[in-house]
Amino acid sequence: MKKFFTSLFTLMALATFAQFQAPKLEIGLGLGANHPEVGAFGKMNIAANELFGGLGFYVSPEFKPNVYFSEDQTDYYFRIPVGLTFRTNTPISLHAGLDPFTAYNDASGQLHMRKELGIRYHLGPWVLQTSYGFYAGSTFGVGYQFNTEGSPDPYTSKRENRRMLDREALQPRVDTVTITDTIIIERVVIKEMVKEVEKEPTLTLIATVRFEFNSTAYTASSRGLIEDVVNTVKADPNRQIVLIGHTDEAGSENFNYNLGMERAQRIANELATMYGIPAGQIDVRSEGKTNPISDDDKSKNRRVGVYLK
Repeated sequence: MKKFFTSLFTLMALATFAQFQAPKLEIGLGLGANHPEVGAFGKMNIAANELFGGLGFYVSPEFKPNVYFSEDQTDYYFRIPVGLTFRTNTPISLHAGLDPFTAYNDASGQLHMRKELGIRYHLGPWVLQTSYGFYAGSTFGVGYQFNTEGSPDPYTSKRENRRMLDREALQPRVDTVTITDTIIIERVVIKEMVKEVEKEPTLTLIATVRFEFNSTAYTASSRGLIEDVVNTVKADPNRQIVLIGHTDEAGSENFNYNLGMERAQRIANELATMYGIPAGQIDVRSEGKTNPISDDDKSKNRRVGVYLK
């Protein structure tokens, strides 16, 4: 029991040092198969995944009516485990939880508490999950994960805002000069901000990280690239990292811009929290679906370009 609590509190402590980001909300239903006293029972799952880097939390009420439950001496079964989820760099995530609301000591003074450990598999927005609950047996379920917009991106540098101002500054300004009452000559004036843009150092591509469809999960071939990026950056620590997220053409421009930013942000989070790269050295951008590199293989467009400048 002490080891179980220690593990949970350790994960919570790690979460406090991770970078907050927009969560992936998940809602699902499931079934407990073999509770030793009440048999099968229904359950619901509500989760906020990837809230702190790969960490999130969940609550999973369990209920079965019209059955005598001797532990509570009630004519129904009810438990409400709560816990943490952890998304790896693969389609797999883990979860662990307990039910502190219905814990009790038996006649011998031993503490009884509903605890569970489980694993999840992400298929696009769908989440398949299974777990084993102490005192409750095996459970199975399926959930649907929604993308949500959260707080402003803390890794988006001032450079991104400057780029937006540069684009506005480069818009043509039309000055109208009246020569006579009937002749008007238009003169297009481009501001000298062009000189500022030309001064930006050339970007050098060092890696291309590819992603699953409609997801921030890496493809199998890209999972080992992050450490290669870290080694390259540490070999030349004075250069800035630029992460530019991209998507395929499915969906709206706004949706794909946000998805591209989330993909780039995931890499930024790992570089900062797992490898100690300073946040000020990371420039996160998104081009959404506006810059595809392949018309034949759409999967090549679901990527983040990693550059040094």
